[in-house]
Amino acid sequence: MMTPDEILERWIPYRLQAIETLQFAWALANETSEVRELEVLIDGKLRLRGNVATIANPMIEVGFIHARALLEFLGLCAIKGQLAQIKRRVPGDIAIESFSTSRGPLPMVHPDHALAAYPGQKADAEAALVSIFELASKGLAHITDSSFSQSWTDQHLDIACRGIPALLHNHLYSKLGRNIPKAPEELPDGR
Repeated sequence: MMTPDEILERWIPYRLQAIETLQFAWALANETSEVRELEVLIDGKLRLRGNVATIANPMIEVGFIHARALLEFLGLCAIKGQLAQIKRRVPGDIAIESFSTSRGPLPMVHPDHALAAYPGQKADAEAALVSIFELASKGLAHITDSSFSQSWTDQHLDIACRGIPALLHNHLYSKLGRNIPKAPEELPDGR
C-alpha cells in the first residue's frame, strides 16, 4: 500500500511529468504534416525504426490518461460536455480527500473553484478540462464513434496541461504546506 508521502513525492510528480511529455510529443507530432523518419539507438545500436508517430503517439496517449487520472484525483469529471464533480469514489481510490490538514480532510475540488483559477474566460477553462476527459475516454480508453461535445484545439490542450499542475498546487500541495516536487528519476514502482 502506498503512503501519502509516496503519492505526493513520487506518483503525482510522475503523472505530471507524463503531461509535460504529452505537450512535447504533441508539438513534435504537429510541427509539420510531412512524414518524418525516426531511428532510436540504444548504446549505439539501432533498436527501433519508424516515423515520429512511433514514439509521439504513445507519449500523447499516456499523457492523456495521466491528465485524466489527476483531474479525477482532484474530484473532477465531465458529464455531457460539462465539468462536474465526482459523486462517489470507488473503494480503494486514493484521492484528494485522503489527505488532511489540522482542519480535516481536504475537499474535492468543485468545478467552479477549478475554473476560477484560470485567468481567461471560464468557458475556455471548462472546455479545456472537458477535452481531457473526452479525449482520454472516447479517444483512447474506449472504441467509440469519437463524437465529442465540441471540436478540440491545440489551445484547449495547452490550457489543460498548464492548468492541471496549478490545480494540484492550489488545492493539494499548498494546503499541505508543500511544493510540488520534481518527478523521480526512477519509476514509482522502483524500475
